[in-house]
This record gives sequence, structure tokens and C-alpha cells, in this order.
Amino acid sequence: MIDLSRLDLNAPEAPTERTEALQPLQLATTRFQNWRPDGGYLPVGITVGRPRFVRYDYVSVSVLAPFELMRGALKGIDNIEIERKVYRERLRVYESEILAALDELAEKYPDTAAALMCFEDVNGKDGPNGCHRRWFAQWADERWGWIVPELPDPPGTAPARPRKTKAPEPPTLF
Repeated sequence: MIDLSRLDLNAPEAPTERTEALQPLQLATTRFQNWRPDGGYLPVGITVGRPRFVRYDYVSVSVLAPFELMRGALKGIDNIEIERKVYRERLRVYESEILAALDELAEKYPDTAAALMCFEDVNGKDGPNGCHRRWFAQWADERWGWIVPELPDPPGTAPARPRKTKAPEPPTLF
């Protein structure tokens, strides 16, 4: 976990400093529902938990999972700007571990492209601005010059179910 006390959540997002890093394997992003075995991509989950609806095996790269947003003080936060800032801080702090995990994938699965997957429908309400896999893709481009496209939705893909809204708290007399 990153130290959130060192991160000013009200300050503007700091620009990403450019450096060089070789891209160890071709990467793309998609959601779990869109991955297809005949698509030519190794399925790679980058989520905190395993989706119950997924019936196929996939590799997990937990260093790209947004742990700080799913546990602890920020669990349940509904502020995309803060979520993005926290996740990008995770990418900065764990950069060497991210590169090592991607190098390991490239060694285990040579000449195979990888699809980094999470749950979000980037064609939905928040678009790509509300999805950590797309935040990683943007950050990888800014930091290392990597191009990590979003795979198109396959034909016949059902749209994401709308999120359930929380019922308002009933008023109290006290």
C-alpha cells in the first residue's frame, strides 16, 4: 500500500516525468466480459478480487490492481479525480515492480500479447476517465512512450449493467 498521508489529494496532478523503458510485450486493455480466447491476447487480470462470472483462466498482475481504492480509508470513494491521483501515485511508487511483472509475463509467454483486464465498461457513463486500466495506459504512454490501446468490444457484447445506487439514509429524529 502506498502512503496516502504524503499525497495531497487537493493539489493538481503532477506531470509525469518521461523516461525510457523497453516495452517487454505488446499490451492492450479490455474488460473481463470482452476477452475472447480466439482474440490472440493472454488474459491478465489487474483487479483486487477475482470476478465470479469469469469461467476462464487468466494471469494476475496484482501490482497493477487499485488496492488503495478498494481497501482502507478510500474504500467506497466516489471521486474520479482523487481515485485517478491515488492510482497514478501507485504506478509511480511501484514502477520497478510493474516493469518486473511485465518482464516476467514476457518471459513466461514469449511472442504473446497481453490484455490487461478489469471490470469497467469504458464506453459507459464515465468513459475511459473512470477506469484504472486506461489510467495505466495513459501513464505508460506519458512515462515510457508505450502505446496501450483499448480493444474494441466484440460483436454481441452486452453493455455493462448499471451500478446500483445506494438507498438514501432515512432521516433520524436525533
